[in-house]
Order: sequence, then structure tokens, then C-alpha cells
Amino acid sequence: MGSIAQILKPEKSKLKRVLKWIVVANAVLAAIGIVTGGNPDFVARVHGTSFLLVVTAASLVAIEQGKFRTEIKYVWPIGSACSAVIGAVVIVLIWGFEPPEAIGRPVGSVAVGAVAITYCAVISVIAERARLRLICWIGAFGHSCYVLVLIWFEISAMPGRALALLAVGQSACSLLAVIDFIGSRRATRIPTSPLGRSAQYCPYCAATELIRAAGSVECEGCGGRFQTIET
Repeated sequence: MGSIAQILKPEKSKLKRVLKWIVVANAVLAAIGIVTGGNPDFVARVHGTSFLLVVTAASLVAIEQGKFRTEIKYVWPIGSACSAVIGAVVIVLIWGFEPPEAIGRPVGSVAVGAVAITYCAVISVIAERARLRLICWIGAFGHSCYVLVLIWFEISAMPGRALALLAVGQSACSLLAVIDFIGSRRATRIPTSPLGRSAQYCPYCAATELIRAAGSVECEGCGGRFQTIET
């Protein structure tokens, strides 16, 4: 008997443990800020550090959750490294370190990479259709490349308008991904028992993650739609 390969999303137990430790660390930092409330600058730095820890951890968790999409598997380690580096650098800046001006552009480039790859990870989780994921990924790549050009080079030909147009397009793709995510969760799933359905796998990509919507069967992996014929 043959077997069908199936993409598995990461377990949520690891995510819950990470989030618990984030909450604990955030509470400890907040308590330190309250106890040592005599120095406003110190309190502001403590709370700023707490906020950045949460943001950095959220980015790392999002990237970890998006790793089950193997189409851009080489990007995920880069995103994790960029998020960790930019979080550490900003925390160091909060505590009074004055870096040389020469590292401004490299740090900005790392921040762009961290944001872009975190966005791709979120899209990987919420976008069920392969074509929509690809469009969002390409848009994020183009958007981030344009921002990197603005960081490293001086462009006088309407950089603000071009950036705004890219942002509008990316926002539209993101909204479509969210709508696709909501729609896929509301669709009625096919029973998992082989005897309870005639379609066992997708005829396009052989995936077994199938949902029933509007009288047809849709593949969660590739977005293909088909109908079954009872015999």
C-alpha cells in the first residue's frame, strides 16, 4: 500500500512554552521598573527593553511557525538571525550605547530583512493558496529590495510615491491572505475517515488536506479545485 506525503504544521506546545517564558520575563522587567520608579530614565529603559523582548520573540515565533513551508526554506534561518540581531542592537541602543555612524546602514538593512521574512512567515501560516502565498512573498521581496536601495543609495525620482504604491499593493495582498484564511476556516471540512468521502487526495499535488466549499473540493496545499463523481 502506498503512502502520501503530507506537510505538517509545527506543534503548538513549543509555541506555548515560549510564550509563557516571554510573559514571565516581561512581568519581571515590569516589576523591576515599578520597584525602582525613582529614576524615570531607568524605568523607561526597562519598559523599552521589555517591549523589544516581546517584539523580538514574536518575530522568532512567527518564523518558527512558518518553517513548515519548504518553498523558501533557506530564508527562515536568515530571518531568525536578523530578528535576534536587530533586537539585541536596539536594546543596546536603549541602554545608552552610541554606535558609530558607519553601522547605521547595515543595521537598517538587517531590520528590513527581519521585517520582510517575519511577514513571509505570517503569510505562510495564514495563506492556504499556493499562488497567493507566492504573490505575497514576491511582493515582500520587491518591497524590501526597494527599501534597501533607498538605504544604500540616494534616489531623487519620487522615492516616496513608489514606496507608497508598493505599500498599497502589499496591503492588498495581505488582506486577501487574511480573507483566504478566514474563508478556509469557515468552510466545512471533509470527514477524515476514508469511508466517509470519495476524494482521498488532490489530483494536482497529491496532498490530503482537502476541504469542501460551494459544492466542490478544494486542496489546501495548492489551491486546486475539483469535483468528485459518485460511481
